[in-house]
Amino acid sequence: MSYLLELNDTELPLYRGGELIHSSPAIAIVREQGMVFGDKALRLSRSHPQQTNQQYFSRLNGDPLPLPVATAGNHADLVYLHLCELKPLIDGDLILAVPGFWSADQLGVLLGIIQEVGINVGGFVDSAVVVATTEALPTKAYFVDIHLQRACVTALTVNDEVSRGHTDEASSCGFTGLLDGWVNVIADVFVRMTRFDPLHSAATEQQLYDQVYDWVHSETTKEIAVEILHEGHTRRAEVSRTLLADKAKQRFKSLEDVLPDGAHVLLSSRSANLPGLIPVLTDAGYTTSVAGIHALAEGCLNHIDLIRSPAGELKLITRLPHSHGSMVIDRVAPAPTHILVGNSAAPIASNDFPVKFEHKKRQVWLPAQEDVLVNGQTVTNELVLNVGDEIIHGELSCRLIVVEG
Repeated sequence: MSYLLELNDTELPLYRGGELIHSSPAIAIVREQGMVFGDKALRLSRSHPQQTNQQYFSRLNGDPLPLPVATAGNHADLVYLHLCELKPLIDGDLILAVPGFWSADQLGVLLGIIQEVGINVGGFVDSAVVVATTEALPTKAYFVDIHLQRACVTALTVNDEVSRGHTDEASSCGFTGLLDGWVNVIADVFVRMTRFDPLHSAATEQQLYDQVYDWVHSETTKEIAVEILHEGHTRRAEVSRTLLADKAKQRFKSLEDVLPDGAHVLLSSRSANLPGLIPVLTDAGYTTSVAGIHALAEGCLNHIDLIRSPAGELKLITRLPHSHGSMVIDRVAPAPTHILVGNSAAPIASNDFPVKFEHKKRQVWLPAQEDVLVNGQTVTNELVLNVGDEIIHGELSCRLIVVEG
């Protein structure tokens, strides 16, 4: 049985075959009395900020920790200890899906750490390449994935195979920075509405961070409702998704520095769920598509024999066959065909949705409806809809996508 670990430090998903069996963020609480990793560390990170480290997988080197302890003196030690926690879940060869911004030296360090843990590595594959093998794409595309400290932007060439070109990063688009910005927005709303600042103590700050984190990782709704318990009193504030999207807009716009004009952008499912990202890309003239939630596992299963390397001959796989072939892109962007709600897609033509659409001139139109938001804006006039548009009606949130075939 082969196992797959995706080295995205926002969740480090671990698969057995095609089944997700574990995920947890690469966050550590560094203490002499014992280390804490993953979700438990996340829920303590604001209460113990000086002991929290969220950069050990992004740095992956021997640089000393700000507050070293006997069991961990540097970032590589934390990677080792975190992987030790995963080892009991792995009973076979491990395939590693890695981001393109890691250097050969970092991959060498990682391999040495994993071998010291006692896990047998069966192969390395570039994350962007293996995800792209599951999607219909134009001959040139860019894969965008959000990590804790930065976004990874990978250039891809697509024909009868997918191959990796150059890789860039956008340091202002890391999930940690985005989360901090959203927390500050909600804290400001709390102060205005209740005259209570949830950031005034570590305990209430932790409550706020936990709820914002959980909201972003759930199926998104129109608003986030946050409740803070302090000294026996519960205070509540509601913040619109639009406000959070506006806060992140400037960070997301930095992606334009590394994406060429008019490019086709393939988003990981975790990235596409972030408030405001798709509207920013769409407004900037990019065509977007969203990879399936388990596209990485599917791609690895499809190409496992090509990814697996003989013992002692490990190499990073940066090209794989592409069964979908390349997608012909017209000058006019294709009209959306389906409505994506959570992880389920339904044809727009089915009309099985409280918002009604119209088809005219090979386009999808939305009549004026004041109770509907499109990309955070009220629809006061008839509107042409595009792939990637986000529609909110009451508590229901959906995204328009294209399904080929």
